[in-house]
Amino acid sequence: MSRIARVFARHNQMADVAEADQPPRRLRLHRRFREIACGDQVELDGTGQQVARQLERDNVLVRRDGFGRRKVIAANIDCVWIVIAPEPPPSRNLIDRFLVAILNLPARPRLLVNKQDTGSADPPEWLDAYRGLALNPLFVSARTGYGLDDLAAAAAGQTNILVGQSGVGKSSLVAALLDQYGLADAIAPATGDLAASGEGRHTTVTAQWYPLANGGAWIDSPGVRDFTPEIPSLDTLERGFPDIAERSDQCRFRDCRHQREPGCAVLAAIEAGELPAARLQAWHDLAAELPTQTRARG
Repeated sequence: MSRIARVFARHNQMADVAEADQPPRRLRLHRRFREIACGDQVELDGTGQQVARQLERDNVLVRRDGFGRRKVIAANIDCVWIVIAPEPPPSRNLIDRFLVAILNLPARPRLLVNKQDTGSADPPEWLDAYRGLALNPLFVSARTGYGLDDLAAAAAGQTNILVGQSGVGKSSLVAALLDQYGLADAIAPATGDLAASGEGRHTTVTAQWYPLANGGAWIDSPGVRDFTPEIPSLDTLERGFPDIAERSDQCRFRDCRHQREPGCAVLAAIEAGELPAARLQAWHDLAAELPTQTRARG
């Protein structure tokens, strides 16, 4: 009889894995499993002390580090919550990068505005640029509990991951949610304050799986100051910009770069007020970072 386990966290050559209704155990991994990540499912050997096989994934969230190396964050994700807060100030460039990665999984992107301690839920004006993406922002406070019931309901029955800048309160949100679910004593994530510079301190060093009784789960991921998605082609980039992609299909030229080309449907949509100019600027910013050999469709 096969023994299937979930990977709760990855620590270099070790992984915390748990079989159904069992606490996680830390096992040493064979080198052939170097890309196993939080959220993966694995088959254990008869002793339960070694991973024998990695099961096929639904999807995997990855990024490129500062040296261009591929870093696996987590696997088998249904919904990715991009967490922002008044402090540190939101980075729209970071949000755009996350969206490219999320929509290429594919998974559902949602926006989570934390630290709304006063109960204020007024969307920032810049959010209007994303009106065509159905991000459906939720406003919450890990400190006061404001909005957590709505968040728990929206996340029920699916695997959710929190991503965002350091210091926006992802781990505090997980702790508050686990307390709401009555699981705080079982798992207590570390939390931290903003550094003096205003940038957040890294309190989560590896993605961590938190299972819920309803069959869903939360994954807390390490905070970042930058995020580089894998973009092998312009087609990949446009999947991260569906509001642009649906118009680009109507451009006169298939390789239209939406700059000054005649018959550009994207520029026409901006002229008509149907598409925010900020979205096309974000597309151009990311397209400019693509190596020359990847600036083709395919």
